Amino acid sequence: MYQTLIKPMAADVKKLILDTLFPITCLSCNREGVFLCPECQSLLTKLEHQRCIVCQKPTPFAQTHPKCQTSHGADGLISFYDYHDEKVAKIIIGGKYSFLPDVYKLLGEMVAKKLTEYYPHLLTTSYHLIPIPLASSRQRWRGFNQAEVLCQAISAELNLPIADVLVRQKNTKTQKDLKKEDRLKNVAGVFAIKTKLPSPIHGEGLGEGLKSADVIRGKNIILVDDVTTTGATLQEAAKVLKINGAAQVICLTVARD
Repeated sequence: MYQTLIKPMAADVKKLILDTLFPITCLSCNREGVFLCPECQSLLTKLEHQRCIVCQKPTPFAQTHPKCQTSHGADGLISFYDYHDEKVAKIIIGGKYSFLPDVYKLLGEMVAKKLTEYYPHLLTTSYHLIPIPLASSRQRWRGFNQAEVLCQAISAELNLPIADVLVRQKNTKTQKDLKKEDRLKNVAGVFAIKTKLPSPIHGEGLGEGLKSADVIRGKNIILVDDVTTTGATLQEAAKVLKINGAAQVICLTVARD
């Protein structure tokens, strides 16, 4: 009786209370009922060019230029929206600092559609999604890791497995406040591979306790974060994955600053 009547009723009451106290409105135009309405989605500034993650110059198909490639470097960087657009920045910042993980769920769904439209070849190859980890203290304070929520949404849309194998070993300063050379120093050595997976990999039937290095060895990876500027954080994470045997690492962000 509880499962069929009381529990759903309690969930409806909880939703009603939350919607009353904290109404859902579009972060761009304040329209009620959704965090980002379809009209505002269509007005977000899309990036005209993809850029090499190393030299920042335009590159076809988002690939790292051959002259910029290294054995432990990222193989490409895909970003879809321009962070200099105030609407884009407002949505990403609002989701993060107003503690709204559903904003990132929506952004993940949008990114998945863009991948299907512009990079269908990625979906013909087996890729694992890996989120950039937050410092544990920051994740406890925020209540979620936006990169994990993005991965979950993309996984649900495209049926790609998630391998949460990276861990952040130390706290770092906020990258946006630093110069390029300081950003590289700031993230040096910040990531490592977890000894074992904390939970099974969705879509692969791989169980808890499996060694993380065994999961990524020889695999193609899509490394996910919300925003990139110089790519220093993504490059450092890609290096750790490549050192531990990843075959290819494509970085993916919602926006580029």
